[in-house]
Amino acid sequence: MLCAALRAAPAPPAPAPGQAPPADPPGEALALAPVEQLQIDAVDYVQAQAESRSGHYLFRVLKPPVLPRFAAAGKLTFEPDHLSRRDLGGVFFVTFRMYMDGRPAGLVRVDLEGKWTGSLLRAEAAMPRKAVPEPGQFEAFNFEGTPPAGALEQVPAGYRLRAPVAAGHILVMQDLETIPVVVAGEQVRLEMVSGPLVIAVDVLARTSGAVGEQVRLEMPSSHRNVQALVTGPGEARVQWPGGN
Repeated sequence: MLCAALRAAPAPPAPAPGQAPPADPPGEALALAPVEQLQIDAVDYVQAQAESRSGHYLFRVLKPPVLPRFAAAGKLTFEPDHLSRRDLGGVFFVTFRMYMDGRPAGLVRVDLEGKWTGSLLRAEAAMPRKAVPEPGQFEAFNFEGTPPAGALEQVPAGYRLRAPVAAGHILVMQDLETIPVVVAGEQVRLEMVSGPLVIAVDVLARTSGAVGEQVRLEMPSSHRNVQALVTGPGEARVQWPGGN
């Protein structure tokens, strides 16, 4: 739990005339005011959240947090509760739970701004819908500020473009969709598994899907539909009996 003292320690007695003020005890630092400590704690907290992410973040507090007035003094502690949004670029806030002498004392928020620096990708030429993006089709460039939501630093495998992109467009995850390896209207090799028994049969795909997705397949003789897991190009598997 992150802590800050609400009440400062008593001031030491004033030195006698002509006497030098006493030095601070070794290793003892002056306690920060709760508002100052809370700002430091907020920046430390979001910096820790950013460590697992690509690129580099810089954070600053937009304005000092406002603490409520308490009827009695005591030891005030803070515990991070949640971020206002997952994206740490731009303006957001982090909420802390407050405790007075260990008892809940409400919530307080700290408003921050994050600036991201790293490398993004932009298309070197226009690309049509359903094109499979390749690394050589995109230029890496340095970016500083708030990147577009879902911006990518490398081209992921197994995806194609959901819609056309123009030259200079920054590639984001929303531009992509998984490449189906089972296509509606095409034949699929279905493995029906029942314990140690595996029966393979050719069926007709009624929906499309990528590896790991569920698709609807039609049995050849009964025309019964089953839901199966796509395991590879033109292949699927289902636990049997199952499906409707």
